[in-house]
Amino acid sequence: MKQIYITNGSGTSGKDTFIKKINKYIPCCKYSIIDLCKEAAEVLGCNVNDKTEKTRKFLSDLKDISANYNDIPFKDVVSVVIDFKCNLVDYEVLFIDMRDPDDIKRAVELFSAKTILVRRPSAIKITSNHADANVENYNYDYIIENNGTIEQLENIAKIMAKEIKSGNTMLKNHKPVIFTGSEY
Repeated sequence: MKQIYITNGSGTSGKDTFIKKINKYIPCCKYSIIDLCKEAAEVLGCNVNDKTEKTRKFLSDLKDISANYNDIPFKDVVSVVIDFKCNLVDYEVLFIDMRDPDDIKRAVELFSAKTILVRRPSAIKITSNHADANVENYNYDYIIENNGTIEQLENIAKIMAKEIKSGNTMLKNHKPVIFTGSEY
């Protein structure tokens, strides 16, 4: 059964690393609501791999402008989800990065998605744009406290992969399931 998870976390929190670790145990792919905006930004001369505050703000502003104009970032995600659900991609799990709480809420409702927040104490708090500044402003289903070693993150990913395969049996009473690196 194909499953969708909305992921979020500050820059350098370990979201991509966590998903790569899960991919060792269950086939998955990652997409971001900002991917299409990154393509447009590159055409406009922006180096999207430059993770400065200026670049992050530019991408956030571009996402806002295109969302206000015709909702294209979210429509792009819907297109990816349709391809995923129609088996046009060979993965069991789709992780979609989203920052905006309203987008996350829409995705949860529309795609029956679960949510994951990855936190890392050493991650730099980004405040140059509202998208990065509001990462914590959602009630997530799962919180990954990436506060340990890479091996501990690997163990959390292994447990999460089992959770995904089992059909999310840990979720109860609308309280988040919290995994901390120091436990593993």
